[in-house]
Amino acid sequence: MWVQKVPVSLESKKAARAARFGMSTASTKGLSADSKPTVNMDKLKERAQRFGLNVSSVSKKSEDDEKLKKRKERFGIVTSSAGAGATEDTEAKKRKRAERFGIV
Repeated sequence: MWVQKVPVSLESKKAARAARFGMSTASTKGLSADSKPTVNMDKLKERAQRFGLNVSSVSKKSEDDEKLKKRKERFGIVTSSAGAGATEDTEAKKRKRAERFGIV
């Protein structure tokens, strides 16, 4: 007893596979534009609170200001008058070095 093989089209194979796995039969290549994950802001806020991150923009701004204040206390504030004094000192050092090596 011979079973006669009937050629099955590629489309019918795809449809049968989609039916087995509960997929839609619409053929798509790659990711569609609709399949982008949506961002749920409430979930993001809950996650930020759970991990101790600031959520509101006002608190972020105040945190940044606090960081800047601490940095200024640690390193000091650079003013233009301090820079002018330093350039005179460096110019004097450059002149002395030039005289020492005869580059005048």
